Amino acid sequence: MANAVAEAGYMGSDASFANIYLLRKKYGTEIALQEGFLFRYYNGQGSRKGYAFPLGAEDPRAALALIVQDAAESGRPLEFCLVDEPRAQILRDYFGGQSAAERAEGAATEQIRFAENRGDSDYIYSAESLANLPGTTYRKKRNHISRFNRTYANYELREISQENVADALQVEKLWMNNGAEPCEPSCECEEAAWAERSEDEKSRIVEYCAIEEALQNFEALGMKGAILYVEGKPVGMTMASRIIPGVWDIHFEKVIDEYANNGGYAVINKMFAATLSGARLINREEDIGIEGLRKAKLSYYPLTILDKSHATVMQGGA
Repeated sequence: MANAVAEAGYMGSDASFANIYLLRKKYGTEIALQEGFLFRYYNGQGSRKGYAFPLGAEDPRAALALIVQDAAESGRPLEFCLVDEPRAQILRDYFGGQSAAERAEGAATEQIRFAENRGDSDYIYSAESLANLPGTTYRKKRNHISRFNRTYANYELREISQENVADALQVEKLWMNNGAEPCEPSCECEEAAWAERSEDEKSRIVEYCAIEEALQNFEALGMKGAILYVEGKPVGMTMASRIIPGVWDIHFEKVIDEYANNGGYAVINKMFAATLSGARLINREEDIGIEGLRKAKLSYYPLTILDKSHATVMQGGA
């Protein structure tokens, strides 16, 4: 699977092996490896519904033909989710059969439609910039770190290992409960009880369960992570995995209580980026349409924002 993604050169967080595995229940993800291509189908909602673009080294047209065949046989709508622009262009050419001149003139009938969801866009950064925070661009981030240094004299970042897995999970429990004494979220919810929960509560529990599973399968998923300690107390944690060589994906990053308010996120972000040996780029994933999260991600000045669209093939387009 990793080879197919690397051969395609795709840097989207959705193609990270860890994300595919950890979010398989949330999105009802189905996967297959065939003819050197990674195929995915998402049974989620909205922009998480449909086929992902097939990833591999070869010409994707044969793989797209297999998707068309599968849609016809299964009765699924022929739609594609999380499509970046280079692959969107391939879909236009494959299903539309239009030349660039025809598209520019609007002469041909539209056979595939795209809807962009800004909340699905990945924020991709220079690993060196996140690790060093150079120049005037990152002055505010360095100020946040200075505040942390003034407030807490004794802190350190430790790599996640079998010895401190419980500390990482403890941070997530405290974060879920806004610093209150953590409860024990259940990852095995009865359907009736689950239906009564708010969407925010569901989202938090799904994330907690993904973090728990990531820690249980840390090495198998190729994860790397760290815990921020102040005076020996775990107050933050982060986890990442490699998408393709040189490109890392930050899956989780949490800091609790006063430590978050006093610059903890800037501290753990910088210190952890410096530990990612061989990293050129860091994907800090999407902002899921949350304005505060979008502002925070933009404040680190991404090298690129990887926009993704949802594509629907019109009848006759296949």
